[in-house]
Amino acid sequence: MKITLDFLERLFSGSLPFVLTVLLGGYFTIKTRFFQFKNLVPSFLVLKGEKGDKKASFLAMCNSLSAAIGTGNIVGVAAAVSLGGAGAIFWMWITALLGMVIKAGEIALGVYYREKNGDNFQGGPIFYIKNGLNKKWGFLGAIFAVLGLASSFFCGNITQINSAAASVSQSMWIRLIIGVIAAAVIFFVIRGGVKKIFSFLGVLLPFMSVLYILLCVGVLVLNLEEIAPAFYKIFIGAVSPKSVTGGAVGSVISVISIGASKGIFSNEAGLGTAAIAHSSVRNTTPKTQSLFGIFEVFVDTILICTLTGLTILTSGVIIDYGTVPDKILTVSAFSTVYGNFSEYLLSVMLLLFGISSVIGWASYGISFADFLFGEKAVKFFTLIYPIISVIGAVSSGVIVWRLAELFNGFMVIINLLVMSFLSKEVILMLKGNKIDKTKNKKHKGFFKK
Repeated sequence: MKITLDFLERLFSGSLPFVLTVLLGGYFTIKTRFFQFKNLVPSFLVLKGEKGDKKASFLAMCNSLSAAIGTGNIVGVAAAVSLGGAGAIFWMWITALLGMVIKAGEIALGVYYREKNGDNFQGGPIFYIKNGLNKKWGFLGAIFAVLGLASSFFCGNITQINSAAASVSQSMWIRLIIGVIAAAVIFFVIRGGVKKIFSFLGVLLPFMSVLYILLCVGVLVLNLEEIAPAFYKIFIGAVSPKSVTGGAVGSVISVISIGASKGIFSNEAGLGTAAIAHSSVRNTTPKTQSLFGIFEVFVDTILICTLTGLTILTSGVIIDYGTVPDKILTVSAFSTVYGNFSEYLLSVMLLLFGISSVIGWASYGISFADFLFGEKAVKFFTLIYPIISVIGAVSSGVIVWRLAELFNGFMVIINLLVMSFLSKEVILMLKGNKIDKTKNKKHKGFFKK
């Protein structure tokens, strides 16, 4: 029975999302004539263009990236390398390359099918399910919202704070104190609503990302001769994990599942959440806003996750393949260059990355709570969400990470199936075809009469 449960967990958290990502991502890539590759450079320059609300787009991107760039880029990548070998990074790349066009598509759908709520816009999967599909599929929106609300607590909150607190200390008392402090910061920010969340993350995320990238580059510069062998391990390990892990990891399917689940957990392509943030931008078009999806996946996975993986593989640290690692693996890699100080530095960075991810996911949780139960539920969410951070700080890391990836998997499966139903619209929008005006119907709550 245990084997069956493990199989089902791998199926829904990694294997099935990976297959759907490959099939749908491949289909969109071909039908849009390699949209993500043709628009990779324009995605970096989109904020310099004349179209769209530049500041709002930048802040939406920071929220989306904050929710994506977190402890998963550090602890998650270390786990992927330990459990699946270097080859897991290759499959993270595959999900990222195909995930770029998927994330672009879901953002385009979010902008197209969004609704106006007072002076603001709201959108995302729950709205392109509601407004894009036949009414008989409306239940999928409710299921997705419930899963999204649960994910905001597990994926967006508990896992991030848990990894951050564990990186500082294994003492439950110290972790409890960290959880309380983090909860206070989170409450202070999210009580100001989505606008305050966006503004806060617009300052914190760029600083933290650049600092982490520079630290990784420092390790790689001093280990230049090891970069080529590291890439060799990544490519060989993707199809022959035994040759890289010494037999500790032998199944290619297992490596694919690990790489795919960690990749999706990290860049959130196919999850649909990025569409929630980007749907709030007023003066934009589906195609213009979709370019941010390409940029976000590139920065999160192709850049930051790869740098983390290469830092570990080039540092010469001993990797105990087939086991669940803790933060020591990444700390050990940094300590080869920065010494014992790296432990404190990485702990602080994990804490800040964790808090930024929790705050970024709060905006998604607010959207799901409002859709399901109306505006009153948002106030309750604002109160309970920081308290969950305290629980996360002292909970068991392994269990919450597995639950988070499972919830993510279910969300990806639903979102990608919906996107397949709306594939014609996605392709037309990514090609820049003229679209109708967005709908302006106010939604009071799925369960609210």
